[in-house]
Amino acid sequence: MTEDLERKTTPWLTGGLDWEGVAAALACLLVGLLLSWVWDPLFWVGFAAMIAALMAARWSNRVAPDLANGIVAPCDGVVVSVTRTDAPGEMRMTDSATTRIRISSSPAATNRLYAPIAGSLESLITEDGEHSVPFAMRPDADGLAVSYLLFESRAQQVGVRIATGGLGPRQELEAETGDIMRLGRVFGKRRLGGWCDVYVPANAGQLIWPGQTLVGGETVLGRLKSGMDEDEFESMSGEAGELPLGVTDDDEIEEDDYPEPDEADTPDDPAVMLARLKEATKNKPED
Repeated sequence: MTEDLERKTTPWLTGGLDWEGVAAALACLLVGLLLSWVWDPLFWVGFAAMIAALMAARWSNRVAPDLANGIVAPCDGVVVSVTRTDAPGEMRMTDSATTRIRISSSPAATNRLYAPIAGSLESLITEDGEHSVPFAMRPDADGLAVSYLLFESRAQQVGVRIATGGLGPRQELEAETGDIMRLGRVFGKRRLGGWCDVYVPANAGQLIWPGQTLVGGETVLGRLKSGMDEDEFESMSGEAGELPLGVTDDDEIEEDDYPEPDEADTPDDPAVMLARLKEATKNKPED
């Protein structure tokens, strides 16, 4: 509701700052001013903290594409790699053979997280980080704050692993297990960047490549397989040389006895045709 209120009160803006981030930035500035009374260079410590608080508070309005079975980027960032790998056990995916799309987000990236598909949130697991790890330099480093989310739509699943530093309130999820989400809905925040791994089915169509810049909630990563895909259509229609639909090998297919056009013995002379017609009439038995 807070986000909707911000959009209604500032319709001319494409983004803004969270109020808690602004309050934290002002507090950091005040601390810097107080420290400057002790020693002037200490002011820059508070100033740097103020800049970090403002970057962590940034958000932006996004419009999800109108795409059936689409998969969109859960966050802003750059695609680092696209590889085939097994999903982690915490993801609780039915099919562990997936394609992992690894996304890196800078500390200056906006903090909103978006639902990658339209469906339900089936599983949510969070792990608190350690305060000694301020930034997520590596995606699998120890001490990171990590969240595992599993989204499902029509028996197809997409998993999302979100990782960031453990220092401060870095992740804030606004969704619960069982929630129904539309494509691109905001379900939480991740502050000051980090990593995001998106696990999609191995048979999902992909539309991205390493090095591509993503816009969270808008950039299409791929498309889930639907019931009307071409391969299923071909299996229903049959291939050349196969029996017609509904006919088995045991069934006999009746063949017509009609002659081919070039096999029919049709006289070209009308007089001959008339003579044959009279002869057939004479030979016809009377009732």
